[in-house]
Amino acid sequence: MNTSQQQLFITEDKYITPLVKILDQVTPKPIETPSQPKEPSKSLSKSLDDLFPEQQYDEKVVQEAKKILGVIADEFTPEQLKDAVTEIQYLASTWLDDFERDAFDGLTLNELLHEKGAR
Repeated sequence: MNTSQQQLFITEDKYITPLVKILDQVTPKPIETPSQPKEPSKSLSKSLDDLFPEQQYDEKVVQEAKKILGVIADEFTPEQLKDAVTEIQYLASTWLDDFERDAFDGLTLNELLHEKGAR
């Protein structure tokens, strides 16, 4: 091969290696400290909590259920506790609505107050 034919070939030493070095230099790298393991940053966690506040509510519900139930709560997973609380809240709400409909001629207290305020 003569010199002009050698220049036509893309060699790793000539093009690829310098390209990799340049890309390594210009690509931003995450800041890591040796004492800190890789985990989502607190600002990311806070941002997600701000975007999805219901996640904080769910955790609060589970913690309150554990506090109320005491040692019995250890027999359930957090998901089971959350489901139980949700079911109990639904039952309490529907039973209260039924009681109010009996007491206020077919209306719940909320409906009665809205009706009174509309006049």
